[in-house]
Formats: sequence, C-alpha cells, structure tokens
Amino acid sequence: MPRIFYGWYIVGAGLIINMLMGGLVMHAFGFYAAALKDEFMWSATLFGVASAVTRVESGLLGPIQGWMIDRWGPRAMMRLGITATAIGMILFGRLWDEVSFVGFYILLSVGTSMGGFMTVSVAVVTWFERKRSRAISFMSIGFTLGALIATVVSVLIGAVGWREASIGTGIFMLVVGWALSFLFHRHPSDKGLQVDGGIAEARGADGATLPPVNPHRHRDFTAREALRTRAFWGLALAHGTPLMVVGMWLGHGVLHIDELPGFEASDGAVVVSVMVVTQLIGQLFSAWVGDKYPKRPLLMLCMIGHGVAGVSLGLANSWWLLMVFAVLNGVSWGARGTLVTSLRADYFGASQFGRIMGWTSMVMMPFMTIGMLGSGIMRDAFGSYDIPFVVFSIGAATGLIWVLISTRPTLPGPRGGFGAGVLPPSPIMVTRPAPQHGRRHGR
Repeated sequence: MPRIFYGWYIVGAGLIINMLMGGLVMHAFGFYAAALKDEFMWSATLFGVASAVTRVESGLLGPIQGWMIDRWGPRAMMRLGITATAIGMILFGRLWDEVSFVGFYILLSVGTSMGGFMTVSVAVVTWFERKRSRAISFMSIGFTLGALIATVVSVLIGAVGWREASIGTGIFMLVVGWALSFLFHRHPSDKGLQVDGGIAEARGADGATLPPVNPHRHRDFTAREALRTRAFWGLALAHGTPLMVVGMWLGHGVLHIDELPGFEASDGAVVVSVMVVTQLIGQLFSAWVGDKYPKRPLLMLCMIGHGVAGVSLGLANSWWLLMVFAVLNGVSWGARGTLVTSLRADYFGASQFGRIMGWTSMVMMPFMTIGMLGSGIMRDAFGSYDIPFVVFSIGAATGLIWVLISTRPTLPGPRGGFGAGVLPPSPIMVTRPAPQHGRRHGR
C-alpha cells in the first residue's frame, strides 16, 4: 500500500480545526444571539455592531497576522489563536451587559482569525501545488461541517443554557485544538519531503515531458509586488463582495427567520442543514474541477449564485424561497472560497502567501462588516430585513466584475541577490530559504 503523503494529515487536521472554529463560534452566533435577545431584549443593531467590530478587527489585523504566520509558522499562530478563542468562549459564558458581550465576542473572534482559516490555508498552500485546489477544498469542508456542529450547539443551548454551552465548548476546543496543532509543520522539507509528495512528470499533447513547475513564474511574488497588481485587488474584491451575503446570514439570518410569519428560530437549523449539504457539493465540485479547468468562469457563476440567493432570503415568505437561498448560497459559498484561494496561490506563489492573505483580509472584511452591521441598522430603521438583504445581495453580485478584471499578473524581473539579469537556479521553490532548526520553523 502506498504511503500517504504527510500533507494530507495537515489537511485533515485543518479540516477539524475549521470545523470547530466555524461550528462553535461563527455558525453558532445566531443561536446565541437569539438566546441573548430573549433574555436581555437587546436590539438587532447591537448584534450587528458586535459582528461588525469583529470583522473590522480581523481586517485590520490581517497584514500583521499574515506576517506572523510567515515569520513563526502556522503551528505557533494556531496555538495562540486556539487559546484566545477558548478563553473568549469561557468569558462569553460569564457576560453581564452589552459592553462585556461585545468585548468577549471580540476576544474570541480574534482567536478564530488567528487560529482558523487563514493560518490553515497558508499551511496547506505551502504543502501542495499540483493538487492545491483539492487540498484547499477538503480543508475548507471543515467550515461547512461546522454548521452541523452549530445545530448541536443550538440543542445544547436549549438543554443546559447558553452560558454553560459557551463555557463547555470553549474547554473542548482548547483540548482538541492543541492536540491537533502538533501535526502542523511549516514546510515539507522540515520532514524531509517535497511539495505534493514529490515531482510528477507532466506530458504535453505530443507526449513530451513538461517542466514540473508553473510556467508563468520564474519565482514567487513578494507581498509588495502582489499589491501592485490588478489581479490582487480584483481577487480581493471578488472574495469580499459576496461576504455581504455571508455576513447578513451569519449575523441576522436566524433572527430574520424567527421574525417570518409561521417560523421560529429553530427553523434556522433546517436551512443550515440544507446549506451544509449544498456547500459540501460546491466544495467537492471545486476540488474536482479546480486543478483541471480555468477557475475564473466558475467564480463568475458563484458571484451570480450569491446574489440570487440573498435576494431569495430577503423576499422569503415560505419554505421554498428559504430553500432556494440555502441551495444557491451553499453551492456558491462552497466553491468560491476554494477557487479564489487556489487561484490566488497560482498567481502569486506560496513564499509570502501569509502576507498576501493578510492584506487580502483587510480588503475583504469591510464587506462582511457592511452585511452584518448594515442589516441590523436597516432592520431597525425599516422594521424588517427585506430591504437590506436585497440591497446587499445586489452588491454581492458585483463580484462578477472583479473576477473579470482578475487576469494573470506579470511578474517583475528577478530581485537582487541572484545577480543582475540572472534567474534563480531553481524556479519557484528557490524563494524559500533552506530549512533551519529552531523556533522560526515552528519546532
């Protein structure tokens, strides 16, 4: 039996960590919000403010976080993030007023940012190139499966109370997250391995062997070089605009369903369950096609899907419109994240991917803030979520434009250090320093 490439263990560990971060915090927020609203009678604007503040924090910390991941490695950042998240959840279970609610929620959100998707993505991108879409897709499935955990959290809140549920899940995350962090190594060379498990021969139509490296790059982009390209900004905006729909759903979706005639908050679990299945379909589809076919046309379909889904949620007055939202948003959400992250790595390389993702986060997160905060403010102003949901969904569909302008960037000439006009001796991989022993490589 062939030996399993170690990178797939990292993908598996990342899947579980994303599942815990997504399920116990992000997806579960709506259920906690409903319980807090019943107990404290707080306004929808307050929940929107809390969600928005955490997104602003995540965006502002993005460049710093990206630099820290590239500097100290994913393992150290993951442990720091998991610890902060667990402490935040335990304190969240002891909140007593609006200020403590916002403060503790910010702390656990900082933790999910530091130990979640970005950190895991950098680790996976570093270990894979030929099978990058597949690896990112499987890792991202964890966030989707987290929605199922959120339904368990909703049952737990009803059974033991929201305070006990928050404290208990925080302790659980601390134990499991730290155990999984030991599987993360910074680079294949740290274990005497190569990217993708080794070089595989690629053959052209005439049967001739092709070079096993990206033919579009003689080295990876630096973060500064990437920021100067139209592709960086196009992909960042294409990644960000659909987050208006994601934000309004995560921040207010369950509250919106609870306000519909004939529905209650627990019905949100049905919508979440359907979305989980369709999101998985989208992720598996992107894993299958992402490494074989052009990604941009598929991304365009995702943008349209997010827009139509959000409008359906805003106009929903029956189960069938809620199902249209769940199916279209699930498929688009599942495929979009994998495709745009993989395309970004294809364009810019893995050497400074943490920094590039960090600056991308700064561009993306204002859109989720708009979806979360704007939905709450407009709901209190107009008396329902219909108008804000439709408006933000149309805005999300503009991602189609940003995908169109995100053509492959042209890499500047070689940086200094190899001699004027001289290319580095080994394409792509030469940009990573030789492995060294010590803390810098996450040991």
